[in-house]
Amino acid sequence: MMKEFEFRGISEVIATTISGSGDPNAAPMGIISDGNLYARVYTNTQTYANIKATKKMVANIVDDPLLFVLSALMKLSIDEFRMEDGDPVLKAAKAWIVFECSIEDDPQCATVTLRPLKKKIIQRSIQPVNRGFNAVIEATIYATRYLAMKDQKYLRWIEHCDEIVIKCGGEREKEAMRTLKDFLGGG
Repeated sequence: MMKEFEFRGISEVIATTISGSGDPNAAPMGIISDGNLYARVYTNTQTYANIKATKKMVANIVDDPLLFVLSALMKLSIDEFRMEDGDPVLKAAKAWIVFECSIEDDPQCATVTLRPLKKKIIQRSIQPVNRGFNAVIEATIYATRYLAMKDQKYLRWIEHCDEIVIKCGGEREKEAMRTLKDFLGGG
């Protein structure tokens, strides 16, 4: 079922979940592949609460750096979602996979084992690797860690990523980095 999706190492997706009351949520997430698929989810997040309640998560494969930033730092508008058989999917997704989730609880960061239930490839597109896009994803991860831990090293690392975006990124990557820095108060 998963041969079209080459999860290796840690692959970044935007995970979408839904609350018991039907409110969709989106957040970037690294899916770890080491023979099995799993994710590490902080237990103080809406994503964790939704997975715990529904035992499901959708991995959205997207290529929009701004969407990664927005989903990491703020609540996405309901207009960004559509429902597929009761599962929240991002309209911008190039592909998605619905996973059944089993949780191994930990006080701070649970391990969520992922079992694919269904998938859909919407658009097959080939894009060359863009260092600016990759730097935005890395900066987004650092931003969420900075917000959680307040460690200044993450701000320095974000600045390094910004230099790469300035040199290598396209307009969407530069807009994403400006949005991230504005959110952190350093734009």
